[in-house]
Amino acid sequence: MFALIEKVLGDLMTEYFRYWGKAERDGDGYHLLPYHCLDVAAVGHVLLSGDAALRKKFTSITGLHESVVCRWLVLLLALHDIGKFSESFQNLRTDLLAQLQGITSRRQYSVRHDRLGNLFLKSALESGELNVPPELSYEEWQDVVMTMVRPFTGHHGVPPSIQGDNNIPLRTANFFSEENSSAARQFTESVSTLVCRDGNEIFLPPPVELESLMKKASWLMAGFVVLCDWVGSNSRWFPLCKESINLGEYWEKHALPQANKAIREAGINAGIPLNELSDFFGLFPHITTPTPLQKFVDQCPIGSTPQLFILEDVTGSGKTEAALLLASRLMSAGCGKGLFVALPTMATSNAMYDRLIDSYQKLFTPDSTPSLVLAHGARHLSETFMASVARKTDHGPDGETATAQCSSWLADNRKKALLADVGVGTLDQALLAILPARFQSLRLFGLSSHILIVDEVHAYDPYMNKLLQNLLSFHAALGGSAILISATLPTHIRRDFIAAFANGCGDQRKPELQSRDYPLATAYCMADGVRETAVEATMQRQCKVAVELIADEKEVVRQIVETANKGRCVCWIRNTVHDALAGFASLTESISEENLLLFHARFAMGDRLDIEETVTKIFGRKSTAQERSGKVLIATQVVEQSLDLDFDLLITDLAPMDLLIQRAGRLHRHPRDEHGNPLLNGTDRREPPCMIVYGPLPEDNAAGDWFKAVFPKASFVYPSHGCLWLTARLLSDNNELKMPDDARELIEAAFSESADKIPDPLQQRDQQASSQWQTDRSLAHINMLKLDEGYEPTINQWREDMKTPTRLGGMDTTVRLATWDGTTLLPWHLHEKFPWDMSQVSIRSGLVDSEVAYTGSLGDKITRLKELLPDKGKWSVLVPLQLSEDGHWRGEALNKRQEIMEVKYDRQTGATVTKKEG
Repeated sequence: MFALIEKVLGDLMTEYFRYWGKAERDGDGYHLLPYHCLDVAAVGHVLLSGDAALRKKFTSITGLHESVVCRWLVLLLALHDIGKFSESFQNLRTDLLAQLQGITSRRQYSVRHDRLGNLFLKSALESGELNVPPELSYEEWQDVVMTMVRPFTGHHGVPPSIQGDNNIPLRTANFFSEENSSAARQFTESVSTLVCRDGNEIFLPPPVELESLMKKASWLMAGFVVLCDWVGSNSRWFPLCKESINLGEYWEKHALPQANKAIREAGINAGIPLNELSDFFGLFPHITTPTPLQKFVDQCPIGSTPQLFILEDVTGSGKTEAALLLASRLMSAGCGKGLFVALPTMATSNAMYDRLIDSYQKLFTPDSTPSLVLAHGARHLSETFMASVARKTDHGPDGETATAQCSSWLADNRKKALLADVGVGTLDQALLAILPARFQSLRLFGLSSHILIVDEVHAYDPYMNKLLQNLLSFHAALGGSAILISATLPTHIRRDFIAAFANGCGDQRKPELQSRDYPLATAYCMADGVRETAVEATMQRQCKVAVELIADEKEVVRQIVETANKGRCVCWIRNTVHDALAGFASLTESISEENLLLFHARFAMGDRLDIEETVTKIFGRKSTAQERSGKVLIATQVVEQSLDLDFDLLITDLAPMDLLIQRAGRLHRHPRDEHGNPLLNGTDRREPPCMIVYGPLPEDNAAGDWFKAVFPKASFVYPSHGCLWLTARLLSDNNELKMPDDARELIEAAFSESADKIPDPLQQRDQQASSQWQTDRSLAHINMLKLDEGYEPTINQWREDMKTPTRLGGMDTTVRLATWDGTTLLPWHLHEKFPWDMSQVSIRSGLVDSEVAYTGSLGDKITRLKELLPDKGKWSVLVPLQLSEDGHWRGEALNKRQEIMEVKYDRQTGATVTKKEG
């Protein structure tokens, strides 16, 4: 593809050696600018040459011939740092400017070089001084050309703008001298001749059509150049060079060999997917009998174009294994080279990571070395993950690090996680790919070649649902396939997901969904449209759960105590931390301290992990009758998805129907004998399962505060009180859950848009909730990137100080707890490696927003301590706790109104925050 490269580069002028492109921060080493440009171009050349799927992806999106699109991509890679020819950039090192060019300058580096490169190319093309690529006339093709230029000159993570402060257009002459511009033009023309020198005529679609295609491709291009630049900027693989070497020789003997080595050691594309699985047991040898869902995905039709699958089945039916098997089949069909599993929480991500450790390599050929990466904000606390990462690192551009081991380079930054062959993390990591966050394009590029698996898709609010729909549109448009997993999913949400994916494929048809079966597998591809297939229920998960509605909290407490006294274990799932604390307090006199546990999200990380370990041991799959006997757990939604737990009796506050069905899955989850000991196989021998729902009874004349009067805090968590009333009425009428038979009908009935039976006062509240949800969806639409607009700056996005959230309601403050005895300030949790991470807890920002300004000895200690913290304390609130006379640890913080709040912390109950009296 580049046979002429040595001939052309041998003629490049020595004038290019007067410009430096990289320099050591300390020392006199530097790398000449043409060398760095060729390093990055060589990385792109190696990636394209060795990755047929990547070449196919670019050609299918742009509609161009493979040789044309590859020439253009490598050309633009070589020009990505053209802005460094500017005198203002060269003047960053006055010593090198004087040494290489023999001048001094007064031009200031006030605009970053990526924006200067975009400015230079636009100005030079408009003036007719450049005509790149040669096949295109800029006058006719300017929109197409600039759509390609922007992503490559936006390699520092945001689209480049040609506007300065106060939206005043930038002028090239303010940053480039005439000599700079001349050198940059000659370099551009020479590299263009090198890469695009081809006598063959090419077919190009009309400019308007090609511009639309290029806008879609620009998202992929933007991530491609970031990857090539990060690898090509690593001085370990591309050592600094200030010797004047013929550039043709440099390309052949330095750039290309080092690029091959860099790609290999970085672990990019290290995993080679299996062409075909032998059978189901080849992937999961520990499973003796596949479930019906697993049998379905083993045999269902698989195409070679982007596809979406939605798998709905009861908890414990092997959906995860089914999704992995399906992903493997999609990879074998050429629909992806790896996978990323997105989950709702860090806890679920950690659990999935641990599950994949022993099986993920079976998705790839034995002679390949695929990487497995964990991606979320606290992954460094996972000892399993950290043990898999090499420790030796060196530094690359923009503070990025690169390591001697391939998995380490991929693992050292969450932005790279989606480049790994297999990634596991929170959905937030994937959603950042379609939000105007810096380097989102790298995430999107990595994800585009992977099968996206999203677990627990029912767990997200309207804001995140809208973002996920947009992610599905982007993913489909860039050639990706996806698998969505849910125990319970209303039809209208399933339809929205399918429509979003279809839209990305260019299919504007409204999906027609007919089936009301459950379990259900739904598939979509452009050629066949929607296919719905009923799946047989897993025999072990077919059950009847008796449901009892209780409106009296004292009766709930009585039943808990009675059940515990019989030696059975109980869980009461409460909808808020406030209610969990109240429920715990109501049982302290009746249940002994060693038998009563509390679990919610407002514990310091170290304490939370300890509690999670204890809860899993007592109520998990392997727990014995002796360990479980008489134990009572009061918990919030943290046990809803995160942990594989099994209870004899489940009590839950009233919640939406889909969540109640999800919670019911924690009843008799694993077969046990009549005493509670685990059974390897067979049916459960305990008393029939029962779920108690605590909340107001569904009266026909319910008032507007029907739910709020009982659950004032939870009324904000679940604002659709009409939906809650319908849920209570359906359960009251049925008195049992037949799983999976009732699941679809109950969910559809509870989420019915024509809920005529709901009392009028509650319908009015639902209208308010619906308006808020619509507002949330609108906010998501405003925040998210738009596929058709392409990778370019917009008025309301890409601002440097902009922080776009992946979820609403997540406006929590990170609080770091410390102990203060009058002389020593220590982290609350004395962890060997990460004491401050283990001492932090998230508290709603309305309660804790900032620190109290301490003076004296404590103030001095805090000031000195912050200098030692990883973030200098910038992104957290430090709360020193002192032991009070009543034996409690107490501290102070300020809320958003700057009122003093008392923070009380206890290892058994967690953090509580109240307004300080006086």
